[in-house]
Amino acid sequence: MRIRPQLVLFDIDGVLCQYDRAVFQGALGALTGHTAEFVREAVWGSGLETRSDRGEVDAQAYLREMSGRLGHRVTLDDWLAARRAGMAPDARVLALVGRVKRHCAIAGLTNNSAMLSEHIETLCPEIGRYLKGLIVTSAMVGATKPDAAAYLRSIERFGVQPGSVLFIDDVAANVEGAVRAGLQAFLFVDAERLEQELEGHGLL
Repeated sequence: MRIRPQLVLFDIDGVLCQYDRAVFQGALGALTGHTAEFVREAVWGSGLETRSDRGEVDAQAYLREMSGRLGHRVTLDDWLAARRAGMAPDARVLALVGRVKRHCAIAGLTNNSAMLSEHIETLCPEIGRYLKGLIVTSAMVGATKPDAAAYLRSIERFGVQPGSVLFIDDVAANVEGAVRAGLQAFLFVDAERLEQELEGHGLL
């Protein structure tokens, strides 16, 4: 028997917005005089991005190490502009978020550095409109999805029990991880099927 959710927890990239990592990498490359492939190897291939997502390096250390690896100073504003270039809000999904917010608490959970949460209004104001101050990143809790700790530490911040949370993500492994942690979960495919799922929970 399903429990009516007290909190709907949305993934960000791939659910609330379309995220093109190659565009992000290309924008960093254009800034630093490198190809997107070089940026991918220097930042993602080196493990820097993973360490940032886990909270093992803070924003200043992340930008400093990125600058060293790319041979060009990358400021916070540079990073925000490049990250923003790879994000396109999904208007249909965000309309559903707005409807859910009238009936239930909402929040975000994403494998990202704290910079995404802190600067969501700059990165994607359409998301910030609904989730400013409500996005928990993996770096903030020291664990990445699909580790159970990522979900459980996140929902502790909202004072709810796992079974009363509906988690929505576009990655099957993350949905399965949420279920193992005791949350209700739904694999996002498109806005139409998400609307049907939310209606089934009485959230629209």
